[in-house]
Amino acid sequence: MPDESPEPHESVEPHESVTHWLYQLSSDNDSVAQQNLWNRYFARIAGVARSRLKGAPGRDADEEDIALSAMESFFRGVQDGRFPDLQDRTGLWPLLVKITARKAINELKRQHAKKRSPDAEEFVSDLGRLAGAEPTPQFALEMAEQVEQLLAKLEDEQLRRIAVMKLE
Repeated sequence: MPDESPEPHESVEPHESVTHWLYQLSSDNDSVAQQNLWNRYFARIAGVARSRLKGAPGRDADEEDIALSAMESFFRGVQDGRFPDLQDRTGLWPLLVKITARKAINELKRQHAKKRSPDAEEFVSDLGRLAGAEPTPQFALEMAEQVEQLLAKLEDEQLRRIAVMKLE
C-alpha cells in the first residue's frame, strides 16, 4: 500500500522546503520549484495511482501515466490560480492525492467507454470501490496506523495535539 499520508516534518533549509517551492511556484511559475516538487512527490503519487488502479483489467494507462497527468494538472492549476489557499505541505499532499484519484477514476471510465463490454456491472462496482465516500476497512486501518506512527515521531505533546486538530 503506498504511503498516502503527509510527509513527516523534517528539518530543512528554507530554500529546500515545500513551502518555499510552493511560494516560488505561485509567484513566478519557477521551473526549479517545479522540478523539486516533482522529485519529491512523483514516485509517491505513482504509488497512489497504482493502488487506485489495482485490479482494473486490461488498462491502457499505468500508474506513471496517471501520476504524470496529475502533476501536470497540479502545476497548471497553480499557474491558473486555482489553489489560492495552498500554503504548505499539509495542504499539498491531500490535494495531490485527490487529483490523482480523480485521474485514475477518469482513466477507468475512459477505458470502459472504449471497450463497451458487457462487464458494465463489474466496472460500476470497481468504480464505486475507487470513488466511494467511505474508505475500505483495510485502507482506514492502514491510514490510522500511519497517522499513529507519524504522531509518535513528534516529541512535543503540544505539536501532537496541533497535528491531531489539523487532521480532524
